[in-house]
Amino acid sequence: MHGIEGTKRLAVRGTVAAGIVASAFGLGACGNSSSAKESGGANTERAQQLVAKYQKPPTFTAPGPAFDAVKGMKGKKIMGIGVTDQIPLVKEIETEMATQAKRIGFTFTHWQTQGKPDQWVQGINTAIGQKYDAIDLLGIDPKLVKPQIDQARVAGIKVISSHLAGFGWKIPSYIDGAVRLPYREVGRILAAQSIVQNKGKVNALAVVANDLASSEDVVAGLRDEFKADCPDCKLKVVNVPSTQWTTGVQNEVSSGIQRDPNLNYLIPIYDAMTQYAVAGLAVAGKAGKIPMDTFNGTPFALDLVREGKVAMNIGESEAWIARAMLDANMRAAMGQPMPDTTYDKAPLVVFTKDNVATAGVPAKQSQGYGDAWQAGFDALWGLK
Repeated sequence: MHGIEGTKRLAVRGTVAAGIVASAFGLGACGNSSSAKESGGANTERAQQLVAKYQKPPTFTAPGPAFDAVKGMKGKKIMGIGVTDQIPLVKEIETEMATQAKRIGFTFTHWQTQGKPDQWVQGINTAIGQKYDAIDLLGIDPKLVKPQIDQARVAGIKVISSHLAGFGWKIPSYIDGAVRLPYREVGRILAAQSIVQNKGKVNALAVVANDLASSEDVVAGLRDEFKADCPDCKLKVVNVPSTQWTTGVQNEVSSGIQRDPNLNYLIPIYDAMTQYAVAGLAVAGKAGKIPMDTFNGTPFALDLVREGKVAMNIGESEAWIARAMLDANMRAAMGQPMPDTTYDKAPLVVFTKDNVATAGVPAKQSQGYGDAWQAGFDALWGLK
């Protein structure tokens, strides 16, 4: 890939694959403990233990040594470029990063995009022209804008990848660091909940977005958990690129049910998909009849849990994640080394109808995760 034309070709290649890209597969037998098995060999007790592990507020662990953020970031600037502002989570994270930057006293610019590579490039070029100190690429695969990254780094700008991929993703040598997240574990929890809710008799449709690198780890986690605790469960995977969710998710859900009337579980892996998945269920005449699990903890989707339209949402606290991302970018902007940890202490909390009220009514993106993390980041950054 060279320049913007190569970038466009790659992006188009990633989006033309709307619709079914992965067919149904059998998950095969594997060893299971003998306890709590349903018919077909499902280990619902072990699946329940995995879900229960994430039903309590997480503890805060600092990702690295404390520093004086006010002093260190004086006069510095960070540019945040998200994959697309059409995904609510992107706007939530960028807004929180801007809020914290204002508290600390430095410039944070949210470069808005609609998922178009030329917009990403424009953001990077603007950061170069205006002499920013760091660029955060939220959910954007660095290889799609490598020429521009190279130019930014020559200009002395640090480039950080965030909220893109899981721990299995190798950080490229041509960026300065990454905030990776436990996406494979997310997939395992999503599958475990379906096993528990359907008592080991799962015929699931998962809706993914292959243009988002995190999808690979989530799907791997789904397969891991079904293989371990429900070898006879069925899983079908369909791809709807992030730029096509508004129509594509509804179409895939309704047509998936038409193709297989025995579908009994739905897993749109990102919760921005859920509003369209709910519409797809209604079109298929299955509203309220097929349980749905998802991930991200976006407030509107947590409200869907409270309303009974979504069975479970794995929250990751956009506010907590935003501060972890800002922490990485501030360290980079100040010339500090990235911590040895890969920010693997980022939170995951399972929200169901039983505990979703802890996130607020209506839900708020900073609630339901305890309060230790807020004081923890303030102490980490030397804020009072």
